[in-house]
Order: sequence, then structure tokens, then C-alpha cells
Amino acid sequence: LFDDALRHLLRISRCLGMPKGCILLVGVGGSGKQSLTKLASYCAGCTTFQITVTKTYNMNSLLDDIRVLYKTCGHKGERITFLFTEGEIKDEGFLEVINSILTTGEVPNLIPKDELVIMASELRPLAVKQIPNFVETPDNFVKFFIDRVRSNLHVVLCMSPVGSKFPERARKFPGIIAGCTIDWFLPWPKEALIAVSQGYISRMDLDCLPKVKEELIVHMGLVHKTVVDSCEEYFLKMRRHVYQTPKSFLQFLSDYGTMYKV
Repeated sequence: LFDDALRHLLRISRCLGMPKGCILLVGVGGSGKQSLTKLASYCAGCTTFQITVTKTYNMNSLLDDIRVLYKTCGHKGERITFLFTEGEIKDEGFLEVINSILTTGEVPNLIPKDELVIMASELRPLAVKQIPNFVETPDNFVKFFIDRVRSNLHVVLCMSPVGSKFPERARKFPGIIAGCTIDWFLPWPKEALIAVSQGYISRMDLDCLPKVKEELIVHMGLVHKTVVDSCEEYFLKMRRHVYQTPKSFLQFLSDYGTMYKV
């Protein structure tokens, strides 16, 4: 991992290590948001959960998945990283549920009240042990259950700043901003591009001198940097966005290796 990726990994790890720690990762597709989240989750000892979107996946399906997460985090006390990406938003109502989790932790009609009270009452020994002078009422048991869920369930949102949807969603669902630490995934610096290039090119068996191989490693990073700069110039002249993501750079390196073998 190069320095830039390590900084993002440390930020995500710090949030996952905090009670009620949630984070919003903002960057174009292919920036490494999901990969670093899964790595940070593994390092923190959390289980990573991500919904599987299908044609029939709807609001009821999302509530079913979150219901399982609440029971696992609140009743069993397991730590879970809930990774939710922009591509999984089939309905804007999904964000309303996420907003509720981030702000109060209480999702309407998620768990029937009777079942919730029974489940929360089973946590009585823990509540009495952890909270001095705990008043044993159904409402306090439910509050303890919800607090326990929020401490163990870490929501990681991955969104792209491209287009008008991101600012609109930020206005409509303030919990996305107020309830999360925000980490911006900016374009990779030249040093990061060269470091990644070195990881790819150094493993290749090239028929050239070591000095030429070193120059090629630097050249590959500079090529991508030149293309990114050209995209910015194109926007200034034509007012049209063209994006070159880190994923494009990785594909560029992979294609070079494939063509060289041929």
C-alpha cells in the first residue's frame, strides 16, 4: 500500500474502532473505497456486510437485512461494518432508512414493539452491570438495545461527487453528513501512481536494462497524470467532464502487461 492509501485506511480504521463510528467516503468510482473499507473492517475485527441487489430487491428486502443486523449487533453484541454504496440505492427511500440509523438509530416499523421489548429485556444483566442505577423499565431496555446497536453497527457509505445527486441527497438526508466522518478520495498524486506502477512493472520479466525498467515505471505513472491533467483542460475549454479514475490506471498497467507478453 502506498502512503495515500494508508492514510485513508487509517481514517477508516479509526472510525471503525470508535463506538457509533460511521464514515462517508466520497470519491469517483475505482478510487479504492470498498477495498480499503473491507481491509480496515478485517483489521478491526468486524464482519463486513453488504446487501446483494437483485431485480426484486426492494424496501422490504432492505428492512429484512437491517433487521438481521440489529438483532446481531444489539442482541448478540457482534461488531459489523455495513458497507453501502451508491450503486445499491435502487430507491431514494433506502437513504431515508440509512438516515434514521445515522441520526437516532430507530427505524420505524423495523421490529414489532412486543418483540423488541422482549429482546431488549433479555439484555437486563448487561444493562444493570454497565449503567449505574439503571431504572428497569421497558423504554429504558429498548434505549439500551438501540444504543448497543449503534455502538456495534458501523455504517460506511461510498458515494461519488459526480453529478447533482450527491448534493441533493446531502440536503434531503442531513444524517449522511452530520452523522458521519467524511473522507474525500482525491485523485492519486504522482508518487502514488509511481508506487503502484512499480508494484506491477517490477514483477514483469522485461527484456531491458534495470535503468530502463526504472524509467518505464516512472513513465507509466506520468502518463496517467498527463491524461488526468488533459481532462481538466478539456473541461475548462469544452465545459464537459471526462473522468480518469485509479481503476483506469490499474487497467492500463494490466493491459500493458498483457500486450507485452503477446
